Amino acid sequence: MYLRAVVSIFVFTFCSNVEAVSSLTFIAEDLHPYHFKNKSGEADGASVDIAKAVLREAKLQAKFEIMPMARAFHQLKSNPNTIMLSLLKTPARQSQFKWLGAVYFTNAYLVSLKSHKDEVTHLNHAKFYKVGTIRGYLSAKYLIKMGFEEDKNLILASYYQQAWQMLYKGRTDFVLMNTLTLDNELKMSGLDPDLITKRLHLADFPSILYFAANNRLDEQTANLISQALKTIKVSGEYQAILKKWQLPLPPSIN
Repeated sequence: MYLRAVVSIFVFTFCSNVEAVSSLTFIAEDLHPYHFKNKSGEADGASVDIAKAVLREAKLQAKFEIMPMARAFHQLKSNPNTIMLSLLKTPARQSQFKWLGAVYFTNAYLVSLKSHKDEVTHLNHAKFYKVGTIRGYLSAKYLIKMGFEEDKNLILASYYQQAWQMLYKGRTDFVLMNTLTLDNELKMSGLDPDLITKRLHLADFPSILYFAANNRLDEQTANLISQALKTIKVSGEYQAILKKWQLPLPPSIN
């Protein structure tokens, strides 16, 4: 009887661990070429390929889902086996998630139409104009923290196509965005990239993108993923993936 009980506990524990690992889900918003739905409706992109290489190295399995950012955050916070493919680490987020390793980088700029003649040499100068970004994004929280006010000098869009359309139609003077995907976002919005220019680099804006996991992710799984990410960087597989997607190598990401 005792032996049967021990065996039952072992089987239950083993199955629970297998279930925990097999139900891993990598999530992200639609942001080409990093993570997006391809023509077959499947998750694709540079960050997806990096995650798949990490899973192979760690001998783990996971599914991938592309969804709106608000839903992705909800899932990240509520599902223990969820990992965001790319998320900026901030002091406020530091304790909210498990940070499994740096995946890529970004650069934040104030962008305007070339026809906008007034120069801005400091973010405070932009307070005299209307600055657009996306509601719920870190950029929106950053601008509010820096003293911008919604419906006064801060205009929040629901998605990036809307933000760019407002700039091109003159409803905003600047847009705060990650410029690594700038040309692609504009082309997908049906807009001419040659009409815009970068005005002000925001050097204090967080720039490193991480694999970010729910705080309740199993510690062993978290360690396996972190170590596997380090391994593919050393082996050169990480660099080969970025080259495949024609992305510049990060200045320095460990």
